[in-house]
Amino acid sequence: MTFLPLYRTVAQELSMGAWPDFFQTATVAQLAAVLCIQSAQKLAREQAAQASIERQLAQMISAGVQANNLTPLAFQHLVSERFAAEQFAAGLSYLAQLNVSLLDDEYPVDEQRYLDAEGQWLFTFSAEYQAEIKPLQPVYFAEFQAELSVTDPQNRMLREYLAAPDESFNVQGYAGSGKTHLISRFAQLLQPERTLLLAQTYGQLQALQRRAGEQFPALTFAQAAGQVLDSNLLANSWRLKDKTRMQQTWQVAPSQVVAWLNIPAVAHLSPHEVVSICARTVASYCNTTAQDLDFIHLPMAIGSQLSVVDKSALLEIVNLYWRELIRPSEPHIRLPIRGYHRIKLLSLTGEVLDTQYSHIIVDEGHDIPTPMLQILDRSPQAVITLSDELQNLNGMAPVRSEVIRQRALAQSIRLGKQVEDVVNPLIQAHPGASKELFAGRADHCTNLQHYSGWQIPQRATTIIVADEFDLFAWFQRLSHAGASFRLARSTFKDFMIFAQDCIELYSNGTRPRHGLIFRYANWDALSNAMASNPSFEAIERMLHKGYSQADFETAVNRHMRAGGGEITLARVSDTKNMEFSSVYLSRDLLVLPAGHKHPDSRARLFSSLYTACTRAQHELIVPEGFADWISDAVK
Repeated sequence: MTFLPLYRTVAQELSMGAWPDFFQTATVAQLAAVLCIQSAQKLAREQAAQASIERQLAQMISAGVQANNLTPLAFQHLVSERFAAEQFAAGLSYLAQLNVSLLDDEYPVDEQRYLDAEGQWLFTFSAEYQAEIKPLQPVYFAEFQAELSVTDPQNRMLREYLAAPDESFNVQGYAGSGKTHLISRFAQLLQPERTLLLAQTYGQLQALQRRAGEQFPALTFAQAAGQVLDSNLLANSWRLKDKTRMQQTWQVAPSQVVAWLNIPAVAHLSPHEVVSICARTVASYCNTTAQDLDFIHLPMAIGSQLSVVDKSALLEIVNLYWRELIRPSEPHIRLPIRGYHRIKLLSLTGEVLDTQYSHIIVDEGHDIPTPMLQILDRSPQAVITLSDELQNLNGMAPVRSEVIRQRALAQSIRLGKQVEDVVNPLIQAHPGASKELFAGRADHCTNLQHYSGWQIPQRATTIIVADEFDLFAWFQRLSHAGASFRLARSTFKDFMIFAQDCIELYSNGTRPRHGLIFRYANWDALSNAMASNPSFEAIERMLHKGYSQADFETAVNRHMRAGGGEITLARVSDTKNMEFSSVYLSRDLLVLPAGHKHPDSRARLFSSLYTACTRAQHELIVPEGFADWISDAVK
C-alpha cells in the first residue's frame, strides 16, 4: 500500500471544508497528497497502477519544490485555487480501491522519513511505514504448526481458547474484529464428524460452513430442534408429518382459525382480533424461558385495556391456540408452524442436542433465541459462540451463562479510526452489557461525510433503509430523480410482493400476502398503525395521487438494473455479515420507536444504527446532525 503524506484527521476536516487556513501552512508534500486525492476518482476509472500513482505523487512533490524555489508559496496558491471539497471527499472513498492510504494519527512521522535531503519523495517509505502500523502481525502457533497473521486481541483470544479447547467459549466481538477469521482457526483443531455448525438462518449457515469447511455438518436452530423432536419416540415428542405447515408461504386467514377453534369475541375484541393476539402472544412466549403462557406474554397495549376476567378468558384461548398448534386435535386444523415454535417445544421437553457431537460452533451467537440458548447451555457438548450483541436487531441479545468463558474483541480491522466518534456513542447508548470502546484499526481510512435533506447520492453507494416503507419511499424517490439503481439480492423478491400488496390494498382492498402487513384487512387499519412512520406518509400521498401497478412496473423496468446501477438499496437486516465500500444511512433510521423507554425497543434502535454504520469500509455518509440526534435520543 502507498501512503500519502497527509494525516487521516486532516483529510477528514478538509473533506468537510473545515480547515480554511490549511493551504497557507501546508508543506509541499501535503499539498501534493491533496492533488493526488482529488484525482483519485479519475485514476480509479482508468485503473491506474499503484506504482504509477506513487510516481505521480513524486513528480508533483518535485514540481512543487521547483515552483516554490522560483516564487515563494506559489505551489500553495496553485493547490488552494484548484481545491474542491466535494471532489476531495469523493476521492477519499476511492483510495482503498487504488491501494492507497493516509498517515495514521496514532503513528506520527517526521517529514524526513518520506523525503530526502533535497525534498524529494522516498519510495522506500510506504513499505517501512506499513510494517509499523498494520494491525495484523505474524505470530507462530505450535498447535497449528504455522505462523498466523493476527491482531494482538486475536492472538490473546486464540491462546486462551487453545488452553482448554474442550470447554465452552463465547467471543463477543465488534464488527470487523475478526470473529469469522477465528472460526476457521477453531475448526482446524476439531474433528468434522464430531462438530456441528449451527446458525439462525440458512444464509448465516452457508457463510459459517464456508469458513469452517464444507465437511462439517450444518443445521439451522430450527432444523436441529426438529431433528431431535422428530427422532424421539417418547410420549413427550412432537413428530411433525405435515411439512406444508412449516413453509414460510403457508398462511391461514383469521376467519379460518376462528372456524377451526370456535374462537369467540372477548370484551371489545372481535374473534378476528383475538386470533391475531393469539399468534402474537405465542410468538412472545416462544422467545422466553417461561414454562407456561401467562399474562406477561399478552401484547402490552391489549393487556392494559382488559379486566382481569377478560384477560383470563383471553389467555385460555391462547393456550388452546398453542395446544392446537403443537398437537392438532383434528387433522383439518393446520395452523402455520415456524421454527421458533419447534425450538420452544424442545426447550420444554428437557431434551438435548444429538450427543454424537462433541463440539458445537455457533456463528452470529447474538441471534440465538433464548429457548435455544437454554438447550445449548444444558447440552453436554462444548459450545463455541461468536457474537456481537449490538447486531441483534430484535432487541436485547440473550446472554450466555456466567460460568462460560467470555472474552471481548474491540479492535476492528474493517473500519478506520474516523468512525469511532459515530460508533462509540451508539455502543454507550445501547442497553446491552458490551461497553468496551470500539477501536478502528483498518489500514485504510473510512471517510465520514454528512448530507442534508433528502439528498440523492451522486456516486456509487449502498443506501441502508429502516424498513419496507422506507425502501418503497426511496424506490420512488430515486425513480422520480431518474437515477439507475438496484436492490440487494435478498431484498428484491420480498420488496416486489410488498409494493404490489400496498398498491392492491389501497386501490382494491385486497388483503396483503406480505408478512409485515398481512394482518391489516383494509388501508385505514394500516394507516392508523403506521401513523408515526414518515415514509408511510410519503407512500400514502403517492397512492392518493393515483399511483398504480402500471406505474410501479414502469419504474421497475426503467430504473432498476439486474446487475448495473451504481446505487444499491438494502434494509438493515439484508446487510448483516456484509460490507460495502460506501454506505449511506437513510434519515428514517433516526426515528425514535414507540415505547423507546423499554430496553428492547432501545436495543433495536441502536442495534440498527450500529449495524448500518459498521457495514462501511471506505466511506460512511450520515444525515446532518447525526451525533446530536444520538445525544438527544440517549437523554
